[in-house]
Amino acid sequence: MEKNQLIEIEKYLKSKNLSSSVFAEVYDHFVMQISDLMNGNKISFTEAFLQTKINWQSELEMVKADLFSFKRIAKIEKNILQYRFRKMMILSFVFSLIVGAVFYFNEDIYLVVQGTLITIHLLFLMYHFIFRKMSFFEYRKMSFHPLLLRNILLMLIILTVNTMFFTTKNLWDFSFHHMAVTFSVTLQIQLLYFRNKKINVLLT
Repeated sequence: MEKNQLIEIEKYLKSKNLSSSVFAEVYDHFVMQISDLMNGNKISFTEAFLQTKINWQSELEMVKADLFSFKRIAKIEKNILQYRFRKMMILSFVFSLIVGAVFYFNEDIYLVVQGTLITIHLLFLMYHFIFRKMSFFEYRKMSFHPLLLRNILLMLIILTVNTMFFTTKNLWDFSFHHMAVTFSVTLQIQLLYFRNKKINVLLT
């Protein structure tokens, strides 16, 4: 294939706003498929390129990244992100269950665990700011990440239920409240970690 043809493929895929890792993989597939079609079917680059775009139409369709996100990304990118989101949520949920159980059985140990978790989050955040891994504007954007918005919705539901049925009790007495806070902090730590590793989680 000629250089200008490779550039045309690159420009097309860049218009899909793919992350670097996904772009590299899809680009290789495009080049191989177009080359196979040109050689096997004896057709021109234009025809082979069009056929390949049709074959990838579903995967490269631009869709909403998440129910709580306004960003539009390619469907193939969304599938990868949603898988990553599920893993992050499962890890946060399991850890929040453990912390909720610790609070139920021993409040003093809970305070140590929660304090340690918040300290790790703050240190991670300071590291990003000091070494300019993330700007304050980016951190503000992270506050509206779809996973965190889901957690806020969950906390609002918990507060509503508490107000309706347990109005005489303090929020501190409910394990679910502490689990929701832990869930949020754990998610933020993971988001900062992926940001540092330059792994796409809708932070850029």
